[in-house]
Amino acid sequence: MWLLTENPWPLIVVLSVVVVGLVTSWWTRQNKRLLVAAAVAVLLAIGVWELERRIVTEKERLTARVLDFRDAVQAKDEEFAGVFGFFSNSEPSLKVMATAGLRLVTFEDRIRVTALETSLTSNDTRGETRFRANVSLNVAGYGSVGRQPTMWSLTWRKEADEWRIIKVRRFHPLSHKEMPPLTRAN
Repeated sequence: MWLLTENPWPLIVVLSVVVVGLVTSWWTRQNKRLLVAAAVAVLLAIGVWELERRIVTEKERLTARVLDFRDAVQAKDEEFAGVFGFFSNSEPSLKVMATAGLRLVTFEDRIRVTALETSLTSNDTRGETRFRANVSLNVAGYGSVGRQPTMWSLTWRKEADEWRIIKVRRFHPLSHKEMPPLTRAN
């Protein structure tokens, strides 16, 4: 069942191939039962898609949380309250780091998140997300520095039914070597 809720497309493709085969058979034989079976297969494919849309797994929730975090960082309000809500209260140093980093930059365009990978451990109470984030920046003291590619790993813990960040790691986007999160150079 987990395969269906994570990716319904293989089953939908198989059902689509069955529909094409049944319609082709119906075309040559003119047997109405084949047409009815094709209609049932179409309804099953639609049902599979709808079922997947309605079932949201923890992995999908965590993936959505990363995109919500991106939006909060992009919107950065004066007190960074929107951003702080993503960090665990047990990790105040992360809030300090986020404040320092966000005060240094102004985003010139929308943050683009790509290559987002999510994994869960410890009975779906801990997770890690790895992704690339690209944005054009204006850095205090340097001015516009153009588009900056970055690669991040966030470790999350489920606290009170909400995913919170407990560890932040930054990697070089090409060599994949870990580097300090607030380093200017790639």
